[in-house]
Amino acid sequence: MTAFRVCVLFAALALLALAVVYLRTEQTRSAARTLKLESRWVELRRELWQAQTGVARLQAPEQVHDRLGWFQSDLVPPAVVAQSATGPRPKRLASSQP
Repeated sequence: MTAFRVCVLFAALALLALAVVYLRTEQTRSAARTLKLESRWVELRRELWQAQTGVARLQAPEQVHDRLGWFQSDLVPPAVVAQSATGPRPKRLASSQP
């Protein structure tokens, strides 16, 4: 082989090596961006879950009251017992149930 062919072959191999290094760095950057987006997605899911549980907590007293009325249960909240301490005592307290 002549010196020119060796130089061309060496340059081609060097370009190939640089291309591989560039592609690997881009792959690493893409993986890092993907990981960052996935962690942000998990964080947003956690925030959504907290918002949903907060809404559920805010709705729960109304739902409990509606269900007590629907089932015509004799359960009453503890606040009612404290207010009617002088009147007749209810059979069961809602807070005394397991």
